[in-house]
Amino acid sequence: MEIKKGSTIYFMGIGGTGMAAVAGLCQEAGYKIVGSDGAMYPPMSTMLEELKITVMTPYAAENLASAKPDLVVVANALSRGHVELEALLRSGIPYTSFPKLTGDEVLSKRVGIVVTGTHGKTTTASLMAHVLFELGEDPGFVIGGIPHNFPRSFRLGSGSTFVIEGDEYDTAFFDKGPKFLHYHPHHLVLNNIEYDHADIYATVEAIEAQFDKVTALVPKGGAIMANWDDLRVKNIFSRITPLARVVKVSTTGQDKTADVWLGKWEAKEKNRGTQLWTASVHTKTWGELKIETTLSGTHMLANITQVIATVESLSAGGFIEPVKSADLAEAIASFKSVARRLDHLGNAGDIDVFEDFAHHPTAVGLVIEGFKAVYPKRKLHVAFEPKNATSRRNIFQKDYVKKLGLADAIYIGPCSEDQRIPVAERMSTADLAKEIGGKAYAFNSNDELLSKMIANIRGGDAIIFMSAGSFSGIQYKLLDALKMNT
Repeated sequence: MEIKKGSTIYFMGIGGTGMAAVAGLCQEAGYKIVGSDGAMYPPMSTMLEELKITVMTPYAAENLASAKPDLVVVANALSRGHVELEALLRSGIPYTSFPKLTGDEVLSKRVGIVVTGTHGKTTTASLMAHVLFELGEDPGFVIGGIPHNFPRSFRLGSGSTFVIEGDEYDTAFFDKGPKFLHYHPHHLVLNNIEYDHADIYATVEAIEAQFDKVTALVPKGGAIMANWDDLRVKNIFSRITPLARVVKVSTTGQDKTADVWLGKWEAKEKNRGTQLWTASVHTKTWGELKIETTLSGTHMLANITQVIATVESLSAGGFIEPVKSADLAEAIASFKSVARRLDHLGNAGDIDVFEDFAHHPTAVGLVIEGFKAVYPKRKLHVAFEPKNATSRRNIFQKDYVKKLGLADAIYIGPCSEDQRIPVAERMSTADLAKEIGGKAYAFNSNDELLSKMIANIRGGDAIIFMSAGSFSGIQYKLLDALKMNT
């Protein structure tokens, strides 16, 4: 499929994070962009308004007729029976998915740096783009979040590199393969592999099979940054022999024979609401590289280690200019993270309120452990909202008991009933709280949860809200209420 510059591309389901970012990217590349969605919400609605991209709501068959597009990009959230999708199928207008469009029109022409894994994709990709930009490489990128160092979640760039998150979730109603198989990876980051996306994958082995496929796509001359401390990642190479060079990365420092490995680290409070983590990363090019970051947790040090390994490979292969260790360390130190990665929302006296995107039990545990490493004496309240397709199932219930149980007080928001999930497989928040014990509470509404938190919180405490959704905005209501009581 070839589409000429100036053609009209219509994004059906433009409000999604990935769809909105790619729509903006295509506008920057010279295409006319319009779109539709059922309803629009910040931050994507705000971004699209700033870009002056026309968005038609709600979905309707007439939207396509008025837009007269040359190509339609269909969001993976839409399925057969959808009123506007059915109108598209009757119209004969060519259609595609945003992963295929991005792969064909952008990544196939650049040195594609594809960041994959169950955890850490958004932060690692954002840091990668920031570091390359600071090193003068002018990278392009598409990020599945809001990076604080850039004005938007996408950038076309004019340099040779392009950074993108490689998601193993399915592509579209007509393409049930993973998104990342469309991305032409030249430098592939394999962060970690765990069971996730329970709505489309029955087993972790089914997920592993997809990572085997994307690993095999990296061409000779490319590189694979493999987290050698993750057994599922490591086992890929017992099943396949890729053409590309494999860079062994020990992201937790367990394997000091790896090509790149994390050394000793320390953590402390930098200033109100901000942490400072210092570490050494051992490399072939720069020896022992000293770094510091305001990112919290050993999982963030793992992400940084992967970025360092990738930059070293790009530089050694001649894909970017040679890099000085001091410039690399400075670029890492200046990274401001991504929205909702332990964001400090504010404080009321000596009480601090944070927000994090953590929803998988592994991520939940890592965020709590990172916080406790810096503030071991503070009472930590964690509010958790089971919002996505996996957390609304009971498959991880025992893991949530263990990981949420690391906090001093736990408040579990309501779990919306999903008729697609068999009754026996649904999450019971009441059972989850009971298994954690007396310090955990389950609520039928977020307002009830908010009232309980206000009653329980005392001076010197800290609160982290964890959700893949919005938590009904109660994190901000809590902060306002605490300020009034201070």
